[in-house]
Amino acid sequence: MQRLLTQLPAVILLVALSGGCASTSPRADIRQVFEASTGSNITYVKTPGAFVSEQPGLASSGRDYVYIAPLVINRGGERSCWLWFGVWSTVDRQARNEEASPLRLGSFQIVADGAPMDMESQSAEAHPTGIRQSIYATPVPPAQELLVAVTRSQLQRLGSARVLTVIDRPSDGAARLWRGDDRAAAVLRQVAEEIAIK
Repeated sequence: MQRLLTQLPAVILLVALSGGCASTSPRADIRQVFEASTGSNITYVKTPGAFVSEQPGLASSGRDYVYIAPLVINRGGERSCWLWFGVWSTVDRQARNEEASPLRLGSFQIVADGAPMDMESQSAEAHPTGIRQSIYATPVPPAQELLVAVTRSQLQRLGSARVLTVIDRPSDGAARLWRGDDRAAAVLRQVAEEIAIK
């Protein structure tokens, strides 16, 4: 199966992502489910993308991950767009230092083609979307799950970006850079294209 995106050489810690050829339509990765209890049609992607932050100071192969995936919720004709974020790490900070803080994403931005977009996140536990089911599952349960409301135009802008990174600023440390894998842009583009044709 061909990759949807081809990774280009990194330039000063940025990962450039460009559209590649695929043997099947990108829409093949899009799923929909109806949540009867809330009357919500939910559009999502099969597999989230990810951003990674290398942590060689914590472990030789230490990496922190931020999964990203879009949600579009249609309830009675009213549509809302969301980005889901799941945070986890290959390093158990408390095992190394009992007083260490667990990995949490601080205030953050997605940088799309050099233009930062502030993300006003909410805990997924508060169900800000109005739906009750957890749509996204990850290989390792995330230590933190966040949701960010976005407009259709913001989702389309992120989905069409050639360069995507995440920068977060923890309250107790320096800013961190998270570099996107090839799906980080693809999952946003797939759903942006899906809602554009409806």
